[in-house]
Amino acid sequence: MKKILIIPLLLFIFLIACDVLDVEPYHSVPADQAITNRADVESAVNGVYSSLQAVGYYGRNYLVAGDLAAENLTWTGTTAGYNQIDNNTILADNVIVEGIWSAIYNTIHRVNYVIEALPGVVEADFNITAEDALVYEAELLFIRAMAHFDLARLFGPVPIRTVVATSSEEDLNVPRMPLEILYAQVFDDLDAAEANIRETIVRGKASKASVLAMKSRVSLYYYSVTGQESYLQNAVQYATNVIDNFGLELVSDFATLFEDAPNSESIFEINFGEQDRNRLAEYFFPTSLSGRREFAPTMHLFSLFESADTRRDASIAMDGTNLYGIKYNDIQTGTDNVYVLRLAEMHLLRAEALVLLEQDLTVARDDINAIRTRAGLAEIITTTPFLLQRQIRNMRQLEFAFEGHRWFDLIRTGLAIDELDNVNNENQLLFPIPLGELLTNTHDGMYQNPGYE
Repeated sequence: MKKILIIPLLLFIFLIACDVLDVEPYHSVPADQAITNRADVESAVNGVYSSLQAVGYYGRNYLVAGDLAAENLTWTGTTAGYNQIDNNTILADNVIVEGIWSAIYNTIHRVNYVIEALPGVVEADFNITAEDALVYEAELLFIRAMAHFDLARLFGPVPIRTVVATSSEEDLNVPRMPLEILYAQVFDDLDAAEANIRETIVRGKASKASVLAMKSRVSLYYYSVTGQESYLQNAVQYATNVIDNFGLELVSDFATLFEDAPNSESIFEINFGEQDRNRLAEYFFPTSLSGRREFAPTMHLFSLFESADTRRDASIAMDGTNLYGIKYNDIQTGTDNVYVLRLAEMHLLRAEALVLLEQDLTVARDDINAIRTRAGLAEIITTTPFLLQRQIRNMRQLEFAFEGHRWFDLIRTGLAIDELDNVNNENQLLFPIPLGELLTNTHDGMYQNPGYE
């Protein structure tokens, strides 16, 4: 791992250097500050959650990359790094990609630091018990699993970090791990998190529902790697558990999902506020509305919405003849939350897994219709697997536009080369390992992805 990753302040300076106008939230406990009591633990755990707000992570660039590398967004601004992602001609020194890598590993570093400190706090502070510590650890393990998974689906094999990195060469220079080992670590962390995490869904916090939902997502992705049907069966099981057992329901009005209020559909989201804002609305909105329109919805995406589909006008607006995204709309204070997991995905994940298994196709159809009905569209009546698959792909693209799913959906379904004009070989299906990592991590097992050498 880069030496910069073990010095949080330097990492912070590096990340904001990518865009001098960005306000990067940074509330973690510094590595030289001891975590000695319950208040310190709570502050440190909140610091881990705040790391998900980073510009390189769900604060903007990881989120946006999932649509910009696909055909949902196009580059319309001035930052050349976004242009490379849009054109699928990414260079290894791309500062956006470098920032994504650094931000996610910074999250993992914070997780490991707090987990390592927990046993000592239990011994030192009678206000926190071993059981309390397990609950905190469960939240952290969920986040670590998510972070490693997010790295894997963008870069492929990556280094696994489960302990605090020191300044030793052995800690700094680590290999990329095969996907089999990487996914095993993700599932291990999720299993451990599930055993102790809170049952109740709390906005902006990890819960048992978020663990199960992430298990469903990861299982479906790993099926695309292994081809093993057991992962499809797991995806169905976990999604069904989330759908049936946590009091969740689809909101009736799609647009209300993007208002600043709790709702019955959210499973896990990243909280933003005036003190730790994001700039998503600014980057989507046109200059006439005080934005910079760095990227914009494509006309291709706009044309996919049927005229009756209420999601179109809740997702896209027009400034003259120019399209712009409006899911993130707080241009003044940047308090738009970002969804990581919501109930609509569980319906579509279950539907997709069932269709691939060719089991319970009426259930799969009903899951699709739940999404279509909420969007104001007529129900489908078919149970033909091919037609259901096409419906699922269409619903996912429209339902989750600008929520970071599209590129990963095309990769795991093997459709990227067929669907994207700028993608014509398999080397483009992974992002390059950042040049900075390759220059500082000298392990023989740290190598560049094919096509970027």
